[in-house]
Amino acid sequence: MTILNGTKIAKRIKAGLAQTIKKQRLMPGLAVILVGRDPGSLVYIKLKEKAAGQLGIKFKKFTLPAKTSQKKLTTLIQKLNRTRSVHGIIVQLPLPGHLKPVNIIAAINPRKDVDGFRSGSAFISPTHQGVLKLLEATGKNLKGKIAVILAKNPVFANPLSNLLKKRGIKVSVEVSSPQTKKADILIVALGRPNFIKPEMVKKNSIIIDVGYTRANGRPMGDVSPEVVEKTGYLSPVPGGVGPLTVAYLLKNVYLSAKRALQNSKK
Repeated sequence: MTILNGTKIAKRIKAGLAQTIKKQRLMPGLAVILVGRDPGSLVYIKLKEKAAGQLGIKFKKFTLPAKTSQKKLTTLIQKLNRTRSVHGIIVQLPLPGHLKPVNIIAAINPRKDVDGFRSGSAFISPTHQGVLKLLEATGKNLKGKIAVILAKNPVFANPLSNLLKKRGIKVSVEVSSPQTKKADILIVALGRPNFIKPEMVKKNSIIIDVGYTRANGRPMGDVSPEVVEKTGYLSPVPGGVGPLTVAYLLKNVYLSAKRALQNSKK
């Protein structure tokens, strides 16, 4: 069994980005909006802020009360859409129940939607890029292989399914577990700690764990530790998809800043 080390790959990506940003004398700007005080969101934002600082990306954080109205949040997004020094906008999910994520994300300028969530976004989701990079890191020819995406959120599952199909992979999207044993590639994003057990997976399969839950003060993925005895490749939590998601997010911010500069010279 081989552990797919996302942390190591992410370090290389960020090191290259830092050099490129410095060489091109760019000043990329990332705005992150947090509504409420979700513990997991606070952790994610700290990681993004630290990484942005290391790369020379200006980080602006906007913390709003949990009771913030949809109108007020949308007004802030529209203001950031018009701000030239901001090249990427993130609304940290999950949002409080009274807010509709689809409508909120749709307010972001597609050229600044560095999370790649909205329809017509100029960017591929950093999480999806991270998954693809880990599959590439196996060194295997995956054309014709069967992939099962086990996820509840179609915003995550459907675009990833399309990306895999473009690479010649046969894809099935599921919300429960009956078909997991047929998967040469199993991608799990349920947010259910240790949900995937050894008897649920195909021997020598590739497993990408996108799940993240904090339990007893520590991060846990959707895949049980016992699965390592059966699988061929496994991305760990932490240290798998997460670090790559941050790296590719910042790469999207850089690309947005580069495009903005090029357009200003036309």
